[in-house]
Amino acid sequence: MKKGFTLIELLVVIVLLGIVAVLVTTSVISIMGDSRSSLSSTQKNTLEEAAKQWGMIHADELPLDDSVFSLDIDRLADDGFIDSSDLQNPKDSSKLCGAVEISFDKEKNQYKYNFTEKDCEN
Repeated sequence: MKKGFTLIELLVVIVLLGIVAVLVTTSVISIMGDSRSSLSSTQKNTLEEAAKQWGMIHADELPLDDSVFSLDIDRLADDGFIDSSDLQNPKDSSKLCGAVEISFDKEKNQYKYNFTEKDCEN
């Protein structure tokens, strides 16, 4: 009697390995997507915090009415509040461009900071 595997047994093993590979690949892709989303949120929060620090020093430039002040990433970098070379768009690893829009909320008597991503002008 010969020792070895039959063709059916080999095919079953190959199919099972294929299923495992698909499951692992799907999980890895999902994890990468979650990490990109997390990085995007972290960068947004970092830029908004840098804008708050900038606003403490440059309070005379901030609006006190219903207008919106747009503080772009380059100005934050030029004034030393961030290192713009570290900022990349998590979606495609390109340069991150945009501005933090600063507005005054009269009801709460405080400023609101909201980062808005914009296309980079080349």
